[in-house]
Amino acid sequence: MVAPLPIAAVPNMTVVARIRVRNGQPDVEAIFTGGYIEATASPKGDLDLPGRWVDWENRVPAPSWISVGWRDKDNWRNSGARATLDRLVKEAHIEPYDGPEVDWPSWRTFVAAKGNPYVTMAGLSPDLWALGHSTPTTAAVIQQDGMIVADCSDSPSLAVLRGWLSEWEAAGRPAPDVHTPILVRRDNGQGPSGWDLRLIDPSGTCSLRR
Repeated sequence: MVAPLPIAAVPNMTVVARIRVRNGQPDVEAIFTGGYIEATASPKGDLDLPGRWVDWENRVPAPSWISVGWRDKDNWRNSGARATLDRLVKEAHIEPYDGPEVDWPSWRTFVAAKGNPYVTMAGLSPDLWALGHSTPTTAAVIQQDGMIVADCSDSPSLAVLRGWLSEWEAAGRPAPDVHTPILVRRDNGQGPSGWDLRLIDPSGTCSLRR
């Protein structure tokens, strides 16, 4: 069985897993870079917008959107997500990343494997994904083109993002298939029984994702 699985509850964060079932028990044999065109319950009106996990979007003056890992802490109006997106598109602090070109499959898998509940994905510019860290009061992401966008130059989220980038570089920009995948049984009465995919990065940090 080969299936694309989400590794964080934000868009465009998936790996392809090869799973073999032996004696009724699944086992992950390998993971690869990959994803799929997301299926949605109804036709998408905006093909540039992810199909799920979008917590706020702007249509004017230019299209932008954000997905926050802490949505369960936001209110029913998604006011926190809206304010966070505003911080990144209005008078934001912008600086170039001083490292080599961003290896996006490596970077997004490394961030997902950390299992940080404040991971954030955004679309601030056309055709560019942005990934980083945010809270209800601060935000910082790095785009695929290597530009870092934050709410201010001394942003706490910017400090977290720089720390993640340093750890990623120190780890040698590990490829997705370097992470160790394991399946953990989920049957806690909080939802349907099943299996969660856990990724353990080269440093020993792990995430738990359905």
